[in-house]
Amino acid sequence: MNEKKIYCGIADAHGIESFKETSEMGKAPVYFTMRASLNRQRHAMVYWVELPDEKAEVMHEAIRQAQEDGDWHKPLHLLKDPEFVEIVAFEDSMKKSWDLIPNDDLDPYWG
Repeated sequence: MNEKKIYCGIADAHGIESFKETSEMGKAPVYFTMRASLNRQRHAMVYWVELPDEKAEVMHEAIRQAQEDGDWHKPLHLLKDPEFVEIVAFEDSMKKSWDLIPNDDLDPYWG
């Protein structure tokens, strides 16, 4: 049986910053919320997604690959792919940021 679990993390102009199992939609570690709010200049936001185990493993592999090649856009593109994920949840006020990221040029302190 392929159980679905809920994951949350931070996404921003540079891609995925984190991806962690959580107990429920809308619940994130306090440090995620604080970190995202302190980095709004690069469109940082907290997201939630429900994935079956096999897709979560694909996501973990994409993150491992990003650790090697530095391309954090790829894992975020996976989360934005409707063929991969049915629904990604985030605060309504973050919709515009979700639509804009990933895009390194949105970070005023980048490069």
